[in-house]
Amino acid sequence: MKTKLLLFSLVGALFAVSACSGGPSAAPATVTVTPPSPSSPTLPSPAGADPKAVAWLDGVCGAVYGYLKAHDEYSRKQKSGIEVTRGALKEELGIRAGFAGKVVDDLAALPPSPIPGGDGVKKSLVDRYAAARDAATAGKQRLEKSGNEAAMDAAIKAMDATQKPVTETPDLLPALKIETPDLMAVAAEAKSCASPH
Repeated sequence: MKTKLLLFSLVGALFAVSACSGGPSAAPATVTVTPPSPSSPTLPSPAGADPKAVAWLDGVCGAVYGYLKAHDEYSRKQKSGIEVTRGALKEELGIRAGFAGKVVDDLAALPPSPIPGGDGVKKSLVDRYAAARDAATAGKQRLEKSGNEAAMDAAIKAMDATQKPVTETPDLLPALKIETPDLMAVAAEAKSCASPH
């Protein structure tokens, strides 16, 4: 009975963190892109955004912000006060592994970055989401083999690992060093980067 109450408390706390993750520390801040003033002689206005760069940046933002949105929506639907069972944890880990796996697949499908340094940022994101996916999958598999206390503890740790992309994903545009007028024009046209929703 003590174990069930402890597990309930731990998972309840994780769900509470998830439900509150829509705050400023969980989702990247909205970036407002201000075009350079026409009176500035050193910053010429760009002729137009590179369509390949726009598509690439849109894909990165869509994958990451799509995960944050799906995670938040799913977390809000969780009910508190329910008994935590092996079956419920298996289902939860499977869903969260699917969310993280989708980000990895979406990012892997992108072509090489036309934005300087973009491939390094993409690799960092893929590594972060792959770690969350793999931890959730491993926790789920362990529960499928055994429902003992050690497996339940491992599942709780796996749930914690699925929270890391929510709390540790950097603001994308600063990470990509979107600072020049050309890149600002790209960011302004990449609709998925306008807001994490």
